[in-house]
Amino acid sequence: MPLVQFKPTKARLVIEQGRESVLVMRVEVARGETVALAVGGKLEATSGSLRIRERKSDRGRAETKAVGSIVYIEAAGQGQDHSPANFQINISMSAAKFEALLKVAISGRLPSKFFVQAGDRVSARETRGMGYIVRNGVRTKFWDNKRYRTLPVTNFSVILPITVPEAQEGPAFEEDRAIAESLSSSDQVADLADEFAVFQGETKNALTAVVSVVAVIGVLLLFINLVLIIK
Repeated sequence: MPLVQFKPTKARLVIEQGRESVLVMRVEVARGETVALAVGGKLEATSGSLRIRERKSDRGRAETKAVGSIVYIEAAGQGQDHSPANFQINISMSAAKFEALLKVAISGRLPSKFFVQAGDRVSARETRGMGYIVRNGVRTKFWDNKRYRTLPVTNFSVILPITVPEAQEGPAFEEDRAIAESLSSSDQVADLADEFAVFQGETKNALTAVVSVVAVIGVLLLFINLVLIIK
């Protein structure tokens, strides 16, 4: 079962009293992605929409149940009433995940990209509705939208952008730098005090040694004088 990548371009939020909120996005097939259509052409040549509905409760929801659907809508009308072919993706999302997505949308940003896995799984190796075909020796994703205009979405993944603010030099930065410099100065003063204490101790020891040597020499001279006087 192929995984198709899409990219949102616009978004709006629909809130109605007594009903679940819906986040609507204008989407297109992501650059570099190709999905051939059974009716001719490619999916990336059409525009689409993504409707994400907040699911208030997960009670009674089976784990294997589809999370939504993807629908191919044929072109209709003529002249000024002509409506080109398009597709619509409908997703039901838990309240917690919907809130995270809503915060990104309210901040003025869009999801970076999202992935949709759709089709009926017949067996471990076979899916119905969307799969792969080989054309001119190239393996391509294929949607049989002639027989399966609506497919269940079995997996939906969305990538949300995360912005890390850059460090800026402002009052707070200057204050932090002043504190750092103050701490550095305090450390330097402490180091100087330690060095002075060591110098003072070494000087004291040297003076003590000199005084001791002088005292010994004085005692020796006194002893020599006494010997000479006695003789």
